Amino acid sequence: MAEKIIQLNTEKNIFWTLVGILFFCLCFYMYSINMTVRNVVAREGLQNKISALSLSTSNSEFQYIAEQNAVTLPLAYSLGFRDVAQKIYISGSAAVVAMR
Repeated sequence: MAEKIIQLNTEKNIFWTLVGILFFCLCFYMYSINMTVRNVVAREGLQNKISALSLSTSNSEFQYIAEQNAVTLPLAYSLGFRDVAQKIYISGSAAVVAMR
């Protein structure tokens, strides 16, 4: 009779241990699925921001090119620029000496 009681307690402990392991695995699985969904949503939001920033950059570059092509010699003269009378060139060795 004593052997059956000890054997029954052992089987009961094994059962509850397996139930605990199963519960832990189920909770970990649900946590993993939740984090995966959150990361996918965050990634989609970041991709939308990247697209918006790329579009903004492209528009800025297009505007820069358009304004660059609109600069003419008469416009430069009207803004106060003038032709240089004497051109001065600086060599690389002179720049090194000046920096020391």
